[in-house]
Amino acid sequence: MDSNPLAFVTVDSTDKTPPYQQVRQQILAAISKGRLKAGTKLPSVRALAEQLGLAVNTAAKVYKELEASGAVVTRGRHGTIVQATGDEGSVAVADAASEFAAVATRWGISEKAAVGYVRAAFSSQVG
Repeated sequence: MDSNPLAFVTVDSTDKTPPYQQVRQQILAAISKGRLKAGTKLPSVRALAEQLGLAVNTAAKVYKELEASGAVVTRGRHGTIVQATGDEGSVAVADAASEFAAVATRWGISEKAAVGYVRAAFSSQVG
């Protein structure tokens, strides 16, 4: 097993997307594409921060958001583990939401306005 399952993750300093979102998107994409399998132990927050040149709090935010979306589970001192993706729809939606947030950020759209677009899109789906 690879000693660092996130060796492929990078941060593009020229991208307007915040670093934590870049990292989160790459991890979600790897999970949805099967590159990161359920049960894979991810590096510690400190190790991820060091690998990417990020603040520890930024790396912690990545894992916190991934956990909130159900993509990973953190088991205290046992680390952060990729969740079984029995609900692949949730992972796909989380991935799409992350991409949407990145596009909105690149275009200078506020979070409030972006959420308004999502609500309008849901309203148009009701039929």
